[in-house]
Amino acid sequence: MNRLDLQNLSQNLNAMSDSQNLAQNPNPQILRASQNLAQNFSHLKNPPKSLFYKGNLDLLHSFKVAIVGTRAPNPYTKSLTTRLASAIAKYAVVVSGGALGVDIIAHQGAFPRTIMISPSSLDIIYPRENAKLIQKIAESALILSEYERGYMPHRHSFLERNRLVVALSDIVILPQGDLKSGTNSSANYALNLGKPIFTLPHRYNESTLTNALLAKGQAKAIYNIDDFVRENIPQNLQNCENFAQDSANIAQSDEILAFCAKCPSFEEAFAKFGDKILEYEFEGLLVREGNAVRAK
Repeated sequence: MNRLDLQNLSQNLNAMSDSQNLAQNPNPQILRASQNLAQNFSHLKNPPKSLFYKGNLDLLHSFKVAIVGTRAPNPYTKSLTTRLASAIAKYAVVVSGGALGVDIIAHQGAFPRTIMISPSSLDIIYPRENAKLIQKIAESALILSEYERGYMPHRHSFLERNRLVVALSDIVILPQGDLKSGTNSSANYALNLGKPIFTLPHRYNESTLTNALLAKGQAKAIYNIDDFVRENIPQNLQNCENFAQDSANIAQSDEILAFCAKCPSFEEAFAKFGDKILEYEFEGLLVREGNAVRAK
């Protein structure tokens, strides 16, 4: 675990990197953050004094899109959140909170171009249900926390995490959420910080929070993912190339992804790797196209 000291801005982020296991390196190093990172949090009433991290700090240099929402998304939201995150990750980085539901789906869809902000310290994986992907984010993407060691989330920790997710991001997407929910706190942070808010259109009496934001003109609906990306995400070709290279590197280091990069039939892949194929598909690392399966 490493530490970003946001009160001392004398060094540049380019000098910092770490990709160690979450359970390793118990003594955090004190590192200096850039002015740009501190500015992300300067408008918060209680900005973090320091951040602890695991992973690739280069992701902080990219345009960042928060995707947060309900822990119980409907099938429509699950599908479109995956597609949104994947499309955004070609040019930008997806930021979320690692929670069940929309958050972890967004991380999966954007992986490895994703940043997770944890409600716990980094020696504690939370929530445990998402442990496998959280470990991969620590190894190949980036996790941040404002808590040093031994900190289990309290009720207020999730609100504190939400404020950092929104503040770190350039725009905010709320795919689905209700008025009395944690997603509502993220919406309020975004409104107070002047962050553009986008959402998916839902049927009457579904996703009451985002429908209310649309009705008040406080959010814009995403009707076409390609149009949304083209109009709202800087089309940095270098980021697109980095996304492709990151995905290729991960595929080469993973036997299952390397095998499925050749688009075998599902039967061939299942015969070789068994239920692991289903696990990878559930995590969004593999997709089926007809009878073929390929690495995402």
